[in-house]
Amino acid sequence: MAYTINTRPSKKGLAFDLYFRWKGVRYRPLLGYDLTKEQAEEAAIAMMAKIQRNEQQITPRQVSPFFKDFLPLYWQTIRVKKRFDLARPQSIIETHLLPRFGERPLDSLTAEDGLAYITARLGEKAAHWTIRREWNVLMRILNLAVDFDKLDKNRLKRVELPDVATRERVATTEELKAIKLKAEERRAKVMQANQYDPAELWRIVTVALNTGLREAKILEIDRTWMRKRDDGWWLILPPARSRLKQTPREIPLTPAAHAALRGEIAHVDGRIFRRWTPAAFSVFWKRLVVEAKVIDLHFHDLRHTFATWLQNLGVPLEVRAALLGHRLRGMGQDQLGGESMTAAYSHGGYGWDQQLRAAVSLLHNALLSYELSYGSPIEELEENVRVANSLERREKVWWSQRDSNPCLSLERAPS
Repeated sequence: MAYTINTRPSKKGLAFDLYFRWKGVRYRPLLGYDLTKEQAEEAAIAMMAKIQRNEQQITPRQVSPFFKDFLPLYWQTIRVKKRFDLARPQSIIETHLLPRFGERPLDSLTAEDGLAYITARLGEKAAHWTIRREWNVLMRILNLAVDFDKLDKNRLKRVELPDVATRERVATTEELKAIKLKAEERRAKVMQANQYDPAELWRIVTVALNTGLREAKILEIDRTWMRKRDDGWWLILPPARSRLKQTPREIPLTPAAHAALRGEIAHVDGRIFRRWTPAAFSVFWKRLVVEAKVIDLHFHDLRHTFATWLQNLGVPLEVRAALLGHRLRGMGQDQLGGESMTAAYSHGGYGWDQQLRAAVSLLHNALLSYELSYGSPIEELEENVRVANSLERREKVWWSQRDSNPCLSLERAPS
């Protein structure tokens, strides 16, 4: 008659549980607390006798589901929360978590298992930030299992993670010039039936330096996102797919950014950089950086460069936040000089759009002076901001580009 006595710490002391199978049913009754070995054996024998004689109604403990069997509930919960960006967690689960934990019951995962996972990933030369992202997905799954009473507690919660230093890398003009030179020297290359032009890669870099957008969002830019307004071209972005990575609603395009998006051959519709996949772009970027002898420069660092240059040009914090898609939070008096709720109720308008345009115009002129862009300098915008429904614009009968503005909803198609 095989049985097992397991121990676990609890608030009442060291708990002793019996593991016993009888007629195809699994029983895990509690034997007591702080027992000696002899007391535990006696209690186990007595409990098994009761189970066999059915003298005491003992409810079998609910069996914890396997890791892979709990995933459908996890995905359902994520979709209810409207977390649309599922590509990264799905890749992490399929590539790393399922091979290691897929066939394990959730209640069998211990802190030792978590530590072994981290040690194995470090041995595979995984970056510390990568390990933290994978660990966050695992923690969300286990915490959700606790919330749904599929697991008594998350035993991996106290596992220590590798320390990660905050990345503050900003590209210098010399580094960007070296990368641009190498992009001009390289020839087009065919990878998996797709031809990739390094010159087009520098167009993507130009968009990043003039808009501050992330790599994935730039590669997704559709021709229909470009709109022509009275003050020039704008990029109207769709809502962000993730709460963690917000994007701006709209960005004014400098002449260099507009030329980079149009290219020599203008597409009617569809993705502008349709020939580039994220994997191919990552390979080309890393090779180009190595050839240019630039050390430790990620493409995401161009977003930091964009924000830093705007700061050095004297652009206010709230304007930089709007261009980057960041939200300013605060208690009481916030960064915008008023209550946080007031900032949430401020929806911009013509004057605000003029401030955004002025900020990117300053950046455009700076890039021209660094010989990192093309086009002609933009003259400084008029300082006076036109008031809504002013006399010279009263005939248009609207008072904000974010309200019922027929010019906004019926904009001219890109030419």
